[in-house]
Amino acid sequence: MAEIFGILNITTDSFSDGGKYLDPENAIAKGIQLLQEGADWLDVSGQSSNIAANLVTEDEEWNRVEPVIRYFVPKGVRISLDSFRPNVQKKAIEAGVRCLNDITGFTYEGDREFLHTCAEKYPDLKFIIMHSHNRNIAKVNSNLSPEKVIKKIQMFFRDRRNDLCSYGIEESAIFFDPGMGFFLSENPMVSFRVLQDIEILKLEFPQLMVGVSRKSFLGNVLGQLPVEEREFATLACELHLLKNKIPFIRTHNVLKLRQAEKIWNLCQESE
Repeated sequence: MAEIFGILNITTDSFSDGGKYLDPENAIAKGIQLLQEGADWLDVSGQSSNIAANLVTEDEEWNRVEPVIRYFVPKGVRISLDSFRPNVQKKAIEAGVRCLNDITGFTYEGDREFLHTCAEKYPDLKFIIMHSHNRNIAKVNSNLSPEKVIKKIQMFFRDRRNDLCSYGIEESAIFFDPGMGFFLSENPMVSFRVLQDIEILKLEFPQLMVGVSRKSFLGNVLGQLPVEEREFATLACELHLLKNKIPFIRTHNVLKLRQAEKIWNLCQESE
């Protein structure tokens, strides 16, 4: 059974649900819903990362996510913080967050000793290394091609794994996210090549985490489907991930995935 990270975007401009959960009460209610639907983790973000996103200040990012973190952590809920800013990451860890989801793959410059401190003080902390062609908020004009993408991701994962381990972080604490959609390329076939060759990545990086939920590459191959019409396409991809036993899946619609997972598993059972 896959562990599911339920997406909770507390932003104005996330591509799927921007503006819906800025009010802390709405965000907490959404978090409760995701947990009731079967989420194992809440993946909380206060800074959007899509191609049209605007950067908010670090203070604003923290102010958006803090009420949710303060509400759920004392209740034993596992929180993953989707942030690439060390200062926000530090505050979240001190507040009880035990997973950092970094779209830059922890490539930031500056306080590298922060990682060493994490390894010493928080041995249960998890780190999600995400691959992106530009190491930041999603952009167009990628130079990745379907033929090159797997090798590029493998090289990036190896480099980042070695870097984090050099600070004393255990390899077992590191998850690997290949990034999808515009994090890879505006060409949807680059993302589909990753899905086609997902077993290659999983073989070397078994703690693989994949998020395809409502992504642009799904809409683009189906006649420019708007975000709200990508649920069936999302589920088709997520069933592919289940088939390949991807251990961690990040999604907006937890209920849909849990129901599909149950039916899928029943269909696979032998007499």
